[in-house]
Amino acid sequence: MDYTARIDALLGPDSEGIRLNAVSTLHGSATINGTSGPMGNDTDAKLFAALRDWADVTVVGSATVKAESYGPASNTRLAILSHSLDFAGFEDLIASGPIVLTPEERASSPEAQHLVEAGADVLSIGTGTMSEAISALRARGARRISCEGGPSVYSAFIAEGLVDKLYLTLDPHLSPSVEKPVIDGKATSPALKLELENVAAVDSTVFLRYRRTQTP
Repeated sequence: MDYTARIDALLGPDSEGIRLNAVSTLHGSATINGTSGPMGNDTDAKLFAALRDWADVTVVGSATVKAESYGPASNTRLAILSHSLDFAGFEDLIASGPIVLTPEERASSPEAQHLVEAGADVLSIGTGTMSEAISALRARGARRISCEGGPSVYSAFIAEGLVDKLYLTLDPHLSPSVEKPVIDGKATSPALKLELENVAAVDSTVFLRYRRTQTP
């Protein structure tokens, strides 16, 4: 199977909705030595890129942006969740015009105005729930939304039932403890039931694709 066909198979049929994309070690950690950099393989990187290409907008938390040293996105627009609105050291990213999602109380702050002047599009999301963030993005025409985390952002999506598909890459690393869990939130909600759509293994890395079968 050539690479294009492999990535198409991992991505699956095109459809609108919300897709979460996560990578985990065998024991459930989202990071090794503080980042996801040592995890995954070339196929995982290509699937990551394919999910961005699929999406109208990719949602990510500002903590992940900083921990993973995000640069300007070349294709899909980033929507970054932030309350502090502190992006010192990420001026190139802000200049590329991402959407910055922030609660209404912060949307008219001096920090927000500074980001607008630097090139960002600051978007108020009411009280700051994930449902409000998704509604604001959909009001702007986004119908294909991907999420790249981190753990607290995944948790918020799940708690509010905002999952249509989950792409989970299982990396073959194993260590004595979980450095940072893939899902890390205090919110509680009925568990979402998922159904396995596809499974594949490439160089000891396992790619799982699930779809939701039950709403909360």
